[in-house]
Amino acid sequence: MQFRIFSLLVITLVLGACNTEKTAVEKTVVGPNATDDQKFAYMLGVQFGAQFAMIAKQFEAPAEEELFILGSSESQKMMADTSFHLQLPDDTLRLVGQRFQESARKLQEIAKTSTTPPAVKPEIPALNKYPATISLTSSDNDKFAYMLGVQFGTQFVLLGKQFNAQLDEKFFVQGLRDARAMRADSTQHMQLSEDTLRAVSTRYQQKAQELRAEAQKKAMEEQKEIETEVAPLRGDTLPDGLPAKINFRVKVTGVSVESSDLEAYAGKPLLIFYFSTTCGHCRHATPEVQKIVNEFSALGLTTLAIASGGNNKRDIRAFAEEFKIENMVMLFDESRQFGQLYGDGYVPKIYVVKPDGSYILYKDFAKDIPQMRSDIAALLKKK
Repeated sequence: MQFRIFSLLVITLVLGACNTEKTAVEKTVVGPNATDDQKFAYMLGVQFGAQFAMIAKQFEAPAEEELFILGSSESQKMMADTSFHLQLPDDTLRLVGQRFQESARKLQEIAKTSTTPPAVKPEIPALNKYPATISLTSSDNDKFAYMLGVQFGTQFVLLGKQFNAQLDEKFFVQGLRDARAMRADSTQHMQLSEDTLRAVSTRYQQKAQELRAEAQKKAMEEQKEIETEVAPLRGDTLPDGLPAKINFRVKVTGVSVESSDLEAYAGKPLLIFYFSTTCGHCRHATPEVQKIVNEFSALGLTTLAIASGGNNKRDIRAFAEEFKIENMVMLFDESRQFGQLYGDGYVPKIYVVKPDGSYILYKDFAKDIPQMRSDIAALLKKK
């Protein structure tokens, strides 16, 4: 997803209350016989629910809990099924996030200049709108509650992958509800004691250390495999150790086209934009790259936008949609061969490739734009 994730503890949360009929919510029982993964899911829900309640208290904002849970649930579905779409598009979520981020910035400026100690703010009770619904016509407050849920749900999935755990969403949601209920009413209690939650946390911290060691070992093994794979593709090298030419047999994964390598683009004047969807410099450079592409594509320049190996197809497609990319073939360096051969770990990179495969690499995009335009024009003139 392409909207910016910002700190959940320094943003303004002003969620509008809605008067709708309430229905009963089925409660998930978290007993002593629950599995460790179920207890861990519940514990994460408790932690995230407490953070959500803390935001509400900090900013005196009534929090629409059910929209928060809806966003969390839908983000989990989206990450499990690439064909599933959130009810609010990325552009809408991004704009809502920007507006609340600006509100947070203004509040921070006021706090810096104020000499009056901040007042102790009351606990804000959860609002429960049943059934939870969201649309483009919903208020910004409701959209924001939904967006926060999307962010928390995404983190829940990522933590499950990080810990190689089968996390049950029902236990996670119950933890959210229990945490909110307990903060609003001190007579309420968690279904698991603090000692149990602490013990679960300790076990998963140990598991994280073990998994981290395994991941490091696996990464080293994969790096050696990639180095072995690309060795026959390297050919002659330049003084800086990079290959002298683009080898069009390098593996790539097609995103906007069917492709397994670069063979279809051999012998053509090319511009290759190597980027990452999460790179701020890449996001800044993309509109300028698009201008260059629009200027020269009609003159015979083919442009390949290759996303680095740390991305995924869904994010690449969302990136292309966000920036309204056109006249660029979207590819994915899923095998990491291109980055291993022609990169140095940093993005963005721009390559202007001659028909014989030799190329010019531009590492400082903003500084090199005038020279890049000149080189492209000269290359197309020779075509």
